[in-house]
Amino acid sequence: MKTALIGCGAISGAHLRGLSAVDTTVAALCDIDAGKAEKRKAEFGLSSTVYTDWREMIDRECPDVVHVCTPHYLHVPMSVYALSRGINVLCEKPMAISAEGLDEIAAAVRTSGARFGVCQQNRFEPNMKKLKEIVVNEGFDAAFASVVWKRDADYYAGGDWRGRRDTEGGGVLINQALHTLDLMQWIFGMPEYVTANVSNDHLKGVIDVEDTAEAVFELPDGRKFNFFATTSCCADLPIQIRAKLPDKRVINAETKLLTLGDEIIKTETVAATEKKAVWGGCHRLLVADFYDCLKTGRRFAVDQDEAAKVVRMILSVYASQGERIKLI
Repeated sequence: MKTALIGCGAISGAHLRGLSAVDTTVAALCDIDAGKAEKRKAEFGLSSTVYTDWREMIDRECPDVVHVCTPHYLHVPMSVYALSRGINVLCEKPMAISAEGLDEIAAAVRTSGARFGVCQQNRFEPNMKKLKEIVVNEGFDAAFASVVWKRDADYYAGGDWRGRRDTEGGGVLINQALHTLDLMQWIFGMPEYVTANVSNDHLKGVIDVEDTAEAVFELPDGRKFNFFATTSCCADLPIQIRAKLPDKRVINAETKLLTLGDEIIKTETVAATEKKAVWGGCHRLLVADFYDCLKTGRRFAVDQDEAAKVVRMILSVYASQGERIKLI
């Protein structure tokens, strides 16, 4: 199998570490800054051809799989281009930053015959898988999740696409909190309605998107779950997902800790392999699973239909403005 990767910034390392355990050849790397691609090539001991034009790379190399690791606004055009040529795509999150973009990719998959997947790797975290198992088996009465992190002006200065509505698609929700919000619908169910507010509390004049968001999501059966996210904290705090079960016990899940009432539930440990602790170690599990799906023909867990769910939730939060609305 032959693989190509577009975008050699920070997250590309997680993909390349995952690919090192997969039976494929990384034939090409692409970045508008050739130096970044050359650095990745040397770091991973690759013999890849380096490109600065992603269309040229796709057309010349005709890979079996393209990994899209670029800023958010480029995910749709790059994915659609590859899919239109019958090339499988593994894309970083978010799948798209608009409803139209979601539809474009879905249409491209339908006409392509190629496979599409998105890196929502937290679904592979053992604690989150166990939490889902417990909730599916026992039900829940209420649930809440929080993402409380720090992202300051220096962070946004690290990329001119960050913090801009037209290139990032939003702020804390579509970037930092997307994974946790995806876990909420994956574990507790896809909501039908939302009432939400977003604000920029600490970076006015630096970003034109939200740094804080709060939302109440309603499921079709009337149950609700609450969600809060902010990057205005003084430091990163652990992500938390909490739920009250019908027997009144409370289950609390973090990446490294899962408790049910007073009991600590032990699960498999996945070593953190990435420089940023918040990325965890599950990119490699997701990458391996995607390639196994290509080999065996089974459905990939986070395909275009699954990945679109959390984006529609996020777009609905942005549209709510304090009103109860049906999800987009």
